[in-house]
Amino acid sequence: MLDISQEIASAILDNSGLGIIFVDKTGKIQLWNNWMTHRTGLDIKDVIGIHIKDVLANIPHTFFDALDYVYKHFLPRVLSPVFHLSYMSNNIPAKQFIKIIPVFDDKTELEGVLILIEDITTHLAYEEEIEKKSKKLRILEEKARLDEQEALAWLKEQLDFNDALTSNLGEGIIVFNRAGIITSTNPATEKILNWTSLELFGIHIKNIISDASKILNVLESKEVIKSDEEYFKKKDGYIPVSYVASPVILNGKIMSVIITFLDISEKKAIENKLKEAYKKTKKILKDLINTLSFTTEIRDPYTAGHQRRVTKIALLTAEEMGLDKDSIEAISIAGILHDIGKIAIPSEILSKPGKLNSYELQLVKGHSRLGYEILKDIDFSQPVAKIVLQHHERIDGSGYPEGIKGDEILLEAKILGVADVVEAMASHRPYRPSLGIDAALREIEKNSGIFYDTSVVKACLKIFRDKGFKLE
Repeated sequence: MLDISQEIASAILDNSGLGIIFVDKTGKIQLWNNWMTHRTGLDIKDVIGIHIKDVLANIPHTFFDALDYVYKHFLPRVLSPVFHLSYMSNNIPAKQFIKIIPVFDDKTELEGVLILIEDITTHLAYEEEIEKKSKKLRILEEKARLDEQEALAWLKEQLDFNDALTSNLGEGIIVFNRAGIITSTNPATEKILNWTSLELFGIHIKNIISDASKILNVLESKEVIKSDEEYFKKKDGYIPVSYVASPVILNGKIMSVIITFLDISEKKAIENKLKEAYKKTKKILKDLINTLSFTTEIRDPYTAGHQRRVTKIALLTAEEMGLDKDSIEAISIAGILHDIGKIAIPSEILSKPGKLNSYELQLVKGHSRLGYEILKDIDFSQPVAKIVLQHHERIDGSGYPEGIKGDEILLEAKILGVADVVEAMASHRPYRPSLGIDAALREIEKNSGIFYDTSVVKACLKIFRDKGFKLE
C-alpha cells in the first residue's frame, strides 16, 4: 500500500507545473518532484532524507527564516513578489513565488511543511509592462500640449499593444475605476469566472470579490495589494485565485485599478491530495506498528498487554518531565515495539514457569538487539530502533546488551527502562506472582542514581504517588 500511495503522489507532483518539496518536522526532505530536479540538477535520490539546509545550502537566508517561522508558529508564509533562487541551473530565470504551508495530522499536530514554488517570470514581466505604461500615460498630457496628433497616434499604439498583450495572457485581468465600476476585462477573465465581458462591464467590483477582500483599499492607499489565496465569485459559485491589484495614477490621482489574477483551484486540489496521501501513509505506519506489537504478545500470553502498559507509564513520565513532542512520539512507538525481538525466542522459553538456565537467559537477553535489527532500517524520523536497543541498559553500566552507561544511554531509553521494570514487577509472570506496584516503586526509588536516572525515577514516582495513576 505504501508503494501505491507514493506512486499516486509522484504522478500528482510531476504534473503540477510547480516545484513541490515536502519537509518533515525534523527538516528532512521527504518529497521532491521533477520540477525541482530540472531546475536544480539534484535528483530525488540525492535529496530524500537529507536536511533541507544541506540540500539548498546556497539559498538566501530569508528562505530559511520563513521556514523556521512556519515551524515555530504553525502559520503559512509567502516569499513574494520575487525571490531569487541562486542555486537554479541552466540560466533559468529565477523569479519565484514561494508558499510555505504547515501540514498537520488528524490531532492538529505539526507533521511537516509543504513548499510550493511557482515561476512567475512572465507574471512579473507583465507587471513591469503595466508600470511602464502607467509612466507613459503620465507623460501623455505633456505630449498632447505639444502635438495633439502625435499624442493620439502614440496613445493608439499603446492601446493596441495592451489589447494584444491582455488578449493572449492566461491570467485574468479586470480593470475598475475610482467608483469601483468594472470598465474592462480580458478573455481569460471570461474563461475563469464564466461571465461574459458584457455581463461584467458596468457592474461594481464588489460583485466579483469576496466580502473580506482588501482590493478596494487600493483606492485609498494608492499601493499595490497582493494575495496568494482569495475567492472570486463565478457565475456558478466561487473559485480560489491569487492576484495583484495595482493602481493607475495620473497627476497624483487614481484613475483606475488593474487586477491580474490566476485560477489556483488545481494547485489547491494538489495540496489537498498530498495532505490526504500523507495521512494515509501515517495511518498505514500506525497499523503496522500495532500489528507488530500484537505479533509479539500472542507468542507470550503471560505478558499480553505488557508493551501497552509500559508505553502508558513511559508516556506519562515523559510528559511529567516536559519532553518535546518528537521525543514523546519516539517513546510512543518504541514502547509499543520494545519487545518485538522476542518473536525469535521459542514460546516455551518465554512461558517457562521455572528459572531459566544460562543458555535460555542469553536468548532472552538477546531480544533487545534483535528488536534493533528488525527496526533499524525503518525511517521513523526518530531513533526508535536505538531506544529499543538500549531499554535494558543501566546508568552504572550493568545493563545489556552493550553495557553502556550515563549519558551514553538515550533519555527516552532510560524512561522506557524504568517503565518496563515497574510494569514487570507489578504484573504476574509464569515464574512468580505479581510483586505489587508498591514493591516496584520501592525498587526504582532504592536504585535511583544507581541503575536508574534520578530525574526519570522522580517523575515516575510522582505520576503514581501524587497524581494517582493506576495500572490496569
